[in-house]
Amino acid sequence: MKLTHKGATMKSILSTVILTLSCSIATAQTPTCRSFEATVPLQMFKDGCTSEIGLCTVGTVASSEAAVNGATWRFTAHALAESAGLPSLPKTMQSYTGSVVVTAKEGGTFTTTNAGMYDSQAGTFAQLDKIVAGTERFADSANRWIFLSGTPRQGGGGFDSHARGEVCIH
Repeated sequence: MKLTHKGATMKSILSTVILTLSCSIATAQTPTCRSFEATVPLQMFKDGCTSEIGLCTVGTVASSEAAVNGATWRFTAHALAESAGLPSLPKTMQSYTGSVVVTAKEGGTFTTTNAGMYDSQAGTFAQLDKIVAGTERFADSANRWIFLSGTPRQGGGGFDSHARGEVCIH
């Protein structure tokens, strides 16, 4: 069968449309990694806390990054060591490990594992979180980092904290 000039033009147009659609689909599935800053007022809780050492906090993220704004930030402590595990430091400097599950208001979660330092005398902390898994819109956020630091909340029972990090969003 011989293609006519009209058939060749139609085949060319169809090829261009298919290529354009393929590129659009590939682009739509490529995540965009974005830096963010947020405040997270954390409140300690006991009911439903699965921590081996009885320390859990929960709070709502406030950020200009829409993907995390309004998300629930839920921390569970796994272990704690006095003197940060180093005999030369004062007992008030404690190191800890834990995990965080962040559940976005618009769908999707990401989970971190973290290590931190807590100064029990000052009530302040700093922790480094590594995202280890994500679902839905955060599926490609693994291996991104978040730094969180906090000071005691007025009235006790929690922390006013600040987060800075990066997430990848579909």
